Amino acid sequence: MKKASWWKRPEYLAEYVNGMTVMTAARSLPLPAAVKFGEWCGRRMIFWSRRSYRTAVDNLLQAYPGISRVQAEALATRVYAHFGRAAVEVAFGDRLLKPSTFSDHIILRNEDYLRAVLAAGKGAIFVTAHLGPWEMFGLLARHYGVSLTSVYRPVKNPYIDRFMWRYRAAHGQTLIPKYGAAPALLRVLRRGGYIALLADQHAKDEGLWLPFLGRLASTTPAPAILALRTGAPIVTGYARRLPGLYRFEVLCGEPLFVRPTGDRSADVRNATIEVNRRLESYIRQFPDQWLWMHRRWRTPPADILEKGKADVGSLGSTG
Repeated sequence: MKKASWWKRPEYLAEYVNGMTVMTAARSLPLPAAVKFGEWCGRRMIFWSRRSYRTAVDNLLQAYPGISRVQAEALATRVYAHFGRAAVEVAFGDRLLKPSTFSDHIILRNEDYLRAVLAAGKGAIFVTAHLGPWEMFGLLARHYGVSLTSVYRPVKNPYIDRFMWRYRAAHGQTLIPKYGAAPALLRVLRRGGYIALLADQHAKDEGLWLPFLGRLASTTPAPAILALRTGAPIVTGYARRLPGLYRFEVLCGEPLFVRPTGDRSADVRNATIEVNRRLESYIRQFPDQWLWMHRRWRTPPADILEKGKADVGSLGSTG
């Protein structure tokens, strides 16, 4: 968690105060009005983040070659509305999500997979994307009595960083900073614990360049490496908003076991390809709830680009 330094970057303080003002205002409204207010705020953010909006539109045009720029802009606008609404839903979480009302708001698909993983007592690596209200995974874990350890990637704004840290910790998660997290995660898994990872962002030089939504993307191999070293299964899934007010669906995918074949590099690569494939399939189903404004795709090194063309052709889009 970063130390606030508003005297160096006063815009961080302004951004935080504006965000807290929006959430406070939303709490004072009835839920139907609050979600509309959140969506309006999300759409207004387009005017304050034109570069990110252009990134979202460009990413959509690349991922869906058949759509027009007008269609891509309309979809990107819905994405911004989604995230504005999601902020409001976080503000209402403590008020609406109680043990007695949990099932009224959250539907769990493939509960048998989750219960089987928990009954095995060998831990698990839960992997998802910045899709829908992904914070619901932490709330779901708490509902099932699971102590979840999650990797936390600090955000640039130190005030928002502190807020998110405290929010997740208050809802039962043990947080580990991203950099240097591997030893701690291995300890958790080796004692039969459970970890959560977000695996859909640019992984820089540490990643494997693999197909994702039709293009090569640097992808973290961390879930596959951890699974290979501990024997814990990878459980992919998603959270998404359903029609209506404060209703969500959480899916637990079939556990993926990474069996060693004697070729560690191939084992890690193949498992990471499968994780990418699953996350991509979720995003394709609900594109208006994913973080398209992230610069997920960068230019790979020349040798990787040439070698990866065949991968994109054979493994490319599942949509």
